[in-house]
Amino acid sequence: MGTQLFSNEWATAWAAEINASDAYHVQAAKWEGIVVLAMEPDPAIGVPVRRAVWVDLSKGTCRGARAATADDLEQAPFLLSGPAAIWDQVLYGQMEPAMAVTMGLLSLSRGSLLDLVPFIPAAKHLLLAAARVDTELPEGWERADSQ
Repeated sequence: MGTQLFSNEWATAWAAEINASDAYHVQAAKWEGIVVLAMEPDPAIGVPVRRAVWVDLSKGTCRGARAATADDLEQAPFLLSGPAAIWDQVLYGQMEPAMAVTMGLLSLSRGSLLDLVPFIPAAKHLLLAAARVDTELPEGWERADSQ
């Protein structure tokens, strides 16, 4: 049985997957910063409260990841948030995160998309790492890749 998506345990497992990725190490060699990903509540699919993860990225490695705190949500240089259905598509390769932001499906409420553009290839490897985490999805969640 996996860990709940965007939980502290999930974030720890994600960090391990990031650090195990040679492709991420290469693509993210110049990326340094903290990013928070937030999933908005959707009680209909088993997400009754906002879930968020904080990840500290440094030159091709992940220095740490955990469930985000209220302070993280207020202070992170980059905050990307959106509904669970969109995160499902982004995390499991059905939609590129930059496309989701430009289409208004995910909100980059802090930070600049232009600052992240050079790291789009690295972001793809972050998502591949996330997809490798043994994840327990919320009850009622229909995974995009199974449709």
